[in-house]
Amino acid sequence: MAVVGLDTKGTATDTAIEVRQLHKWFRGNHVLRGLDLKVHTGTATAIVGSSGAGKSVLLKHMIGLARPTSGQIFILGRELTGKTGRDLEALRRRFAMVFQGSALLNSLTVGQNVGLGLTEQRRLSRKQIDEIVGEKLALVGLRGKESLLPGELSGGMKKRVGIARALAMDPDIILFDEPTTGLDPVMAERIDALMIDLKNKLKKTMVVVTHDMDSAFKTVDYIAMIYEGKIVEQGTPEEFWRSTNPVVEQFISRFKRQEEGKFFDKSLSL
Repeated sequence: MAVVGLDTKGTATDTAIEVRQLHKWFRGNHVLRGLDLKVHTGTATAIVGSSGAGKSVLLKHMIGLARPTSGQIFILGRELTGKTGRDLEALRRRFAMVFQGSALLNSLTVGQNVGLGLTEQRRLSRKQIDEIVGEKLALVGLRGKESLLPGELSGGMKKRVGIARALAMDPDIILFDEPTTGLDPVMAERIDALMIDLKNKLKKTMVVVTHDMDSAFKTVDYIAMIYEGKIVEQGTPEEFWRSTNPVVEQFISRFKRQEEGKFFDKSLSL
């Protein structure tokens, strides 16, 4: 069931994340330049853009790891901007992050990695944690792999363990940082299929930072593009595909040519 937050007036809102006029300067470099973004509860949104456009910077702001120069960020109706201490931690607990490199601890088993956050919270018994770990590993297709070490896993399996660890915390919002980077096409397809399955089963709000347009068009409900520090286009994959915005057209032109090539290659084999 999708989580509905309350806005600053206590009114129910279906907006999971709202970014208003976000600015960020780094040593004279104006990275985010009045960026506005809305992510609706229970939907999956891909954040795309060229290298250095500010995708990862935006992600860090969403979870309070970076402070904006100016602007506001609201999480399920509660303002994140300026929060510190327990207030900040309370909002951060609404999130879970799936890191680009999986960020598994090599000295811990798969089961220990997935249950690490729960163990550190010290709220559940060992038996309860083990049950949650087993359940989440089953969701990502890794049932019974608790005793393996990260060094025994393929790249795709590590990604799935990272996703299971995020799910174990039962977050309202899951953030994915380049989930298909470094994977071969077959493994990337499997991760895409897993993300679609989790989106449909769990109805979690998902934000996916990616440069993989094939993955973005297949897995999400909305695509938002950052260009020169702002969101210049946001819409459904179909709307994004048909956009007449010259910046968007240029950005996806290579992908469109690749898709047309796949169709042409397929027609030759008939």
